[in-house]
Amino acid sequence: MAVARAAHRRRRREERPVLVYGHRGARGEAPENTLVGFAHAQQVGVRAFELDVRLSADEQLVVVHDATVDRTTNATGAVAALTAAELGRLDARKTCPTWPEPVGVPTLDTVLESFSAIPHWAIEVKHDTPERLERVCRLVVTAIEHYGMAERATVTSFDPVALDHMRRIAPDLPRAYIGAFDQPHFLQTALDLACRQIDVPIATGSAAVVRAAQGRGMRVTGWPGNSAEALRLLVEWGVDQVTTDFPSMALAWLRQEGIAGS
Repeated sequence: MAVARAAHRRRRREERPVLVYGHRGARGEAPENTLVGFAHAQQVGVRAFELDVRLSADEQLVVVHDATVDRTTNATGAVAALTAAELGRLDARKTCPTWPEPVGVPTLDTVLESFSAIPHWAIEVKHDTPERLERVCRLVVTAIEHYGMAERATVTSFDPVALDHMRRIAPDLPRAYIGAFDQPHFLQTALDLACRQIDVPIATGSAAVVRAAQGRGMRVTGWPGNSAEALRLLVEWGVDQVTTDFPSMALAWLRQEGIAGS
């Protein structure tokens, strides 16, 4: 088994490296989905950002994972009930309380403008009502076009409705379906939505799913690559990309193995 694994890693080095996405910037090392978190990720060498978008009360795209601000900020309540300016005034260090300076919930525009040099983006559309999802998707497309990111951005979602909206609004923009991928219908859904990528969790995915998707011409992201053991398994599966909460660790390990592509 050890010989086979070593041979597989050699093949990966010869074929292509593994691209590292900083999950919500670097959520295990800095406040998630914040400007300081993305700056930290960039500083440690990340060249691919993953982030989440939702719609604020004043119809702006804001970068936040949860439907409420309770887990990540010093406030409570629904993201949809607060304006972008109100969200920006919150202290979003709750997941990383030792971070020295306060930082608010940013807008997508602010993040894209601040980190325009980053070459790879995964913009995740979170679940919402179909009507609001269509507005979110149209705003995402507008932002991607405004910042000239059509060749650098993939729109991802757990929600097939969001990906269907994206297919209608911007059919040429790459889409990725996130799911458990422990049953055949997940891959079929990705194919039906004409996705170019699937995002496969380590807990329920498999090497067989990775091979099947790649055999249909899709890229595969494995997540979360939050330990050396997890990264080793994802590399053995043959994923093209990994998403990690700890990019400093992930980049160091992959570079040690000679297969880091960030």
